[in-house]
Amino acid sequence: MKLGYGPAAAGLIAAALIAVAPVGALAESSGRNLALSCFSCHGPAGKSPDTIPGIAGKSKAFIVQEMIGFRDGKRKSTVMQRIGKGYSDAEIRALAGYIAGLK
Repeated sequence: MKLGYGPAAAGLIAAALIAVAPVGALAESSGRNLALSCFSCHGPAGKSPDTIPGIAGKSKAFIVQEMIGFRDGKRKSTVMQRIGKGYSDAEIRALAGYIAGLK
């Protein structure tokens, strides 16, 4: 049985679900998704087994400060400056909040 819902209806349904989702849940989900790229260098769940510093459990304020410093060129690092340029303030706060919650 075909209901006849097209792409527009699917988009409206998705928007409605997002609209009723708790804001904190969206921020956590977004932060988790953004933080996944951090783990490729900083180790699984932010616990680095190597010379790259671990980030798990660092304070949100510290992570925000460092990421904005990298992004704005005030903190020097070849790789982190390039990565930082791709994040907005809101994205940095979201990923910092997620990483700060890791133990």
